[in-house]
Amino acid sequence: MLEEEDKPIIGACGIDCAKCRIYLAYTRGDVVEQRRIAEDLFGEGTEIPPEKITCEGCGGPLDVHWSPECKVMLCAHGRGLLVCSQCREFPCPDLEAFYSKGYEEAKENALRQREVGLEAWLRERRRTRERP
Repeated sequence: MLEEEDKPIIGACGIDCAKCRIYLAYTRGDVVEQRRIAEDLFGEGTEIPPEKITCEGCGGPLDVHWSPECKVMLCAHGRGLLVCSQCREFPCPDLEAFYSKGYEEAKENALRQREVGLEAWLRERRRTRERP
């Protein structure tokens, strides 16, 4: 069974939040990294404060989600799904458009989730992260 604490770290699209710089910096309270991310995204000397670089994953609260208006996430959750790979219409045109913007790893994750199931995919990811 999928644990409650696992839900926030699974991106609806297939992004592995446990590897995301924004998620990691925010959940670790790493203000220096949040500032670095702000500069990477918006340019050196940006007026965007580090505390605006927040996300607790698609299963976390929307008020700290990096992209609370994400069409992909809102669609999945609106259908009562945790992730897109659970949808009978997977992969849909919106998701394919997202993947085409450089999110190949997210696509590979979602395809693997579809193949083995979400729980098995999570077990695989944990084993991969635990390797030195």
